[in-house]
Amino acid sequence: MDKSSVINACRGTAGGCRFALFIDEDFSKRIEKAIEETGWPEFLEQKFGDKVSRHKMASVNVAACPNGCSRPHIADIGLIRACVPVIDHEGCIGCEECVRHCPDEAMEMVDGKILINREKCLVCGYCTNVCPTEVISCSRSGWRFLVGGRLGRHPRLGTELPGVYTTDEVLGLIVRCMNIWMENYVDGKRFGWVMERAGHDKLLLE
Repeated sequence: MDKSSVINACRGTAGGCRFALFIDEDFSKRIEKAIEETGWPEFLEQKFGDKVSRHKMASVNVAACPNGCSRPHIADIGLIRACVPVIDHEGCIGCEECVRHCPDEAMEMVDGKILINREKCLVCGYCTNVCPTEVISCSRSGWRFLVGGRLGRHPRLGTELPGVYTTDEVLGLIVRCMNIWMENYVDGKRFGWVMERAGHDKLLLE
């Protein structure tokens, strides 16, 4: 069997996209290795022999920003690069460049102070690039993690787990996903169908 997973990674980092956050070049290979080490390739081979079609492979889509050109919301597992912004108010000059450039209108000036609306903020980190005094930085860098997206006859967007995860945490979550899928596997059903029945809390509690 040639492959057991399809990993689609955003080219924004290498392509000079102004929204893209940095992604390590070997990240896709680390994802593939994590999936292989769960025994997923052997699991599929045991079930289907050499007739493992693309539709039976696990899909992981990796995006460098919330624009999601790699379509993380419709993959079995979707990853979106994240930067949780924080402002050093003592150094802020109140120019409002971040307010004007925020793609999600998550920043505003209130009583002479820039505030971040955390409900609107998609942790894209773009504000860190446009601040002329560099007083906006990432308090936490990592990944948003989505599970269970799919197209087909009954399409649905992936469910996002709460929080921002480090690369090592993401790889651990992927291992959990594959184990849950194998334990609850039903031929012809995508991972999202499995998670709807197993419960998304299972990923966080194990």
